[in-house]
Amino acid sequence: MKHIHRENWYWYKDRAWPINANISGVYTHILQPLLSQYIYMLEQYSKVFVYRLDIHLATYTKTNKVMTDFNRHLRKRIQRHYNIKDIAYCWVREQEKAKQQHYHYVLMLNGHKVRHPHTINNWIFEIANKLDLSRPSVAGYHFIRRDKSDYNEKLQNTCYHISYLAKVRGKGYRSTQTNDYSTSRLKLSTKN
Repeated sequence: MKHIHRENWYWYKDRAWPINANISGVYTHILQPLLSQYIYMLEQYSKVFVYRLDIHLATYTKTNKVMTDFNRHLRKRIQRHYNIKDIAYCWVREQEKAKQQHYHYVLMLNGHKVRHPHTINNWIFEIANKLDLSRPSVAGYHFIRRDKSDYNEKLQNTCYHISYLAKVRGKGYRSTQTNDYSTSRLKLSTKN
């Protein structure tokens, strides 16, 4: 059974994280892997670039192939251009009043390589056009630096912003073989 968390803080990995649990609450089975990828990036890099966007489809699809294709194209461009190995992401599928689904997407990158979304925006719009998607809308980006005095504030504001993906409202309107979400699976090495 899926667990719904309704508090504005979520205790995970020895820390209380501020989350956007307003109105419908959040699914913990989506929130935990999202936070896991966020924490991984924060532990790996002293600068982290976090980017959130929304993608709307013109017509309903039974599968999430469009997001698989979108993510694959975007990751290839990022890896090739920035020479980045670690690319953390999460996307969620939602459908509310519209006949077709839409997606929320979060991308997390090494902030030493990516500081601003301009180039990535261009790629996103090109890929969306190639895949016949409507123009994605940017929901904001964050640049977190461990060496700045506002680090904790930015860390928390970013967490609150991206936790929106785990909200309960809009999930579950899909065939049983189709997922509500997908995330990268980056893990810290346990080697000494």
